[in-house]
Amino acid sequence: TPTASSSPHFQYADANLIIRTSDHVELRVHKSIMASTSRVFKDMLSLDDLRAQSSSETRVVDVTETSAAMEAALRFLYPLPRPILTTLEPIVILLEIGDKYDIPILGEAMQEGLLASPFIQSHTTRVYSIS
Repeated sequence: TPTASSSPHFQYADANLIIRTSDHVELRVHKSIMASTSRVFKDMLSLDDLRAQSSSETRVVDVTETSAAMEAALRFLYPLPRPILTTLEPIVILLEIGDKYDIPILGEAMQEGLLASPFIQSHTTRVYSIS
């Protein structure tokens, strides 16, 4: 397997969860934040509790998304500046991540962004189909 690199933005010293992306970047985050914002992560991490793993063990979750997509999604979950979305493509990707991992705040933010953006005038049909 290729050597993983680290995200410059998601390297929390007290992280207890590593999200490893399809392009082999490790995002060090917190189980509590992921479980409280994503129903899929909550269910996945609750299985760890059933296995009675040591609380000091850092769980690794491999995802199919790229580091750019996961970092953009995580910026909506952590108190960090949100990404500036200048095209529809990242909005679609973030909506897919929100749906896949059941992250309501991500879907809501993308819907609000679509309604407030100039895309609704310039790409009315596409925005409607995305909605």
